[in-house]
Amino acid sequence: MTTKLRQKEIIRGKILDYLGLIYPQSATLPLLQGELDLFGYPVTLEELNFHVAYLSEKGLVTSERVRGSASLKNVMLVKITAKGIDYRDGRLPAEEGIYLEPEQ
Repeated sequence: MTTKLRQKEIIRGKILDYLGLIYPQSATLPLLQGELDLFGYPVTLEELNFHVAYLSEKGLVTSERVRGSASLKNVMLVKITAKGIDYRDGRLPAEEGIYLEPEQ
């Protein structure tokens, strides 16, 4: 497996980890981007959109566009699903394309 491919899998796992920590709250893309940067996995918003869409198609996260309160711009909110929490907690079989670091 290439390093670049493994990094994508790790990023998806980190997204699930962070969303699980803040559940039942949602996160904006810039917030997720900042958290990934803190974890040492900087991504562009375009890359992040790809990862969120991927996780969404697997049913592990939901995303919705809402009108931001401070402006008329639409804001994407991402939230982990119950299936995503079960996956993150190890109650579901491993999914290709997502790497969760073992619990310490």
